[in-house]
Amino acid sequence: MKYFSKVLMTISLSFFLMSVFGCSNNEENNNTNENQTTEESKKDETQETTKSKYPFPNDTTAKGNGKITLSTAAGTSENGNTPVLFVSEEDILIQIGMDAENFDGSKQSFVYVDKMFSNTEQFGELTQTSVNLQESMLKPGIHTVSVVQFDNDDPNNGSVTGYTEAKYEVKEKK
Repeated sequence: MKYFSKVLMTISLSFFLMSVFGCSNNEENNNTNENQTTEESKKDETQETTKSKYPFPNDTTAKGNGKITLSTAAGTSENGNTPVLFVSEEDILIQIGMDAENFDGSKQSFVYVDKMFSNTEQFGELTQTSVNLQESMLKPGIHTVSVVQFDNDDPNNGSVTGYTEAKYEVKEKK
């Protein structure tokens, strides 16, 4: 009986050790693969975001009757104010509010953040929407949201018929 107990204990201990060391080795390999995949996807995202789908118009100043107001929990950009947005490293996507008023509703409005194309909207007399902020748009500092309307809705060749902008500030959350 003692012999049987010793053999059973030895087999059990062997299986236990193989499972502990075998699994931990796979976890390290999985973590390494996950880290490599994460780094590769970050590089791809960076390459994608550095190239804007539609170019930002050069030498553009305020034009037209359109006006935007950005809003965060800290306030609005009304009267030239710069509302603050607190962001942590874990934040991937944050939305801020945007009120757009007095735009030509028959034209598309092209939204840019820091001169990088964000999205296209149809604004009219009064429209409430949000702006998605991610990646470099969430880095600490002052950022600019611009709304541009183009002749023939053509951001590549059309002349600017309406342009306005507002600013927001990102601060690191503690």
